[in-house]
Order: sequence, then C-alpha cells, then structure tokens
Amino acid sequence: MKLTIFILLFSTISGFSQEIKFNLFLKDSCSNRVENSFSYHLEKNGTEYHITEFDNGTILLPTKGEYELIATEIGETHKIVIDKLINSDTLIKPRIDEYIKMTNVSFTKKASKEELKKLGIIPNYRFMNCEKVCDGIETGYFSNGKIRLKAVFKNGLVIGELKRYYQSGKIKEISNYDKDGVLTKRTLFDENGEVKNE
Repeated sequence: MKLTIFILLFSTISGFSQEIKFNLFLKDSCSNRVENSFSYHLEKNGTEYHITEFDNGTILLPTKGEYELIATEIGETHKIVIDKLINSDTLIKPRIDEYIKMTNVSFTKKASKEELKKLGIIPNYRFMNCEKVCDGIETGYFSNGKIRLKAVFKNGLVIGELKRYYQSGKIKEISNYDKDGVLTKRTLFDENGEVKNE
C-alpha cells in the first residue's frame, strides 16, 4: 500500500516537472548536411519563447499545443503542433543566398549613383546558388516547395526583373535592375496583393 502511494506521488510530481523541449534543424539543400538552428523562436498567444539551452539550440516550453515557428535564419514562419515532451522540426535552407558586398571605401551621402559605381559600392547585392555565382535564370524555393524568388542573373547580379514571393505563393516584391545590376525601381506588396511601398 505504501509503495503504491509512493509510486502515485512520484509520478504526479514528475509529471508536473517535465519540461517540453523543441529543437529546429536546418537541412542544407546544397550539401544535404543537417545542423541545429540557433536563429529561431516560437510564439503562442502573444508570448515569445527563445532558446534557453544555447549549446544545442533548445527552447523550453510551458505547455503543449499549437505554436508559430519563426525561423529568422531562412525567413520562414510555420504553424506547428507541440504534442510530446521532446519535439523537433527540420526545414530546408534555400539554395540561393543573397550577399551584400562589403567595402572599406568612404563616401558622402550626397554621392551620385555614377560616383558610387566608380567606387565599386554599387551594385552591392550578389547572389550565389550553392556557393556558385548565379548566372542565367535562377529560381529559389521555400521549405514548402513554393517559389521564394526568381530572376535573371549575370555574374551574381540581377539583370532586369527580380520577383520575391511570400510563403503563400503571393507576390511580395518586384524589383528592376539595369544592365549593370543597379536597382532602378522596387515595388513591395502586402499579403493581400496591395502595393505597400514603391
């Protein structure tokens, strides 16, 4: 009888003290390597939950249920269900990465576009696909398989039109670049398809 009470008491106490854990992994679509993500958080009912175990990127949660996963490293958001004590998800890193070309050249804010071109400051955005410079028509995808971006590239620069999309598949941005890869016009759209900035 005492043993039964002890077992019931122990299981009740341990049931309340069990932590719910979540880890996000990212699969590199170029190398197929899978590694921990350290740049994400979960949200539920207006509360954000961030990594608490930094050595392995684990988030500790108070309850099970539906959460929103914000994977900032790859710019994606997903609804997920936490239904076990140990949970994880794996998302796919995009093949196409965008880099800002760094420079140590000084210039004034009043410098013209032509002066900035001569200094090599613009164009400053370069695109790589699996560590190879983007060339020709390239398309990048979200983890859900929908198009992330599409453009024509020359030596890593966008030439002509660049289209970016939301995870839903709706258009997010249409940008135009000249023959030298310099941005000439950008139009941004909200998720309803309305122009929000031009």
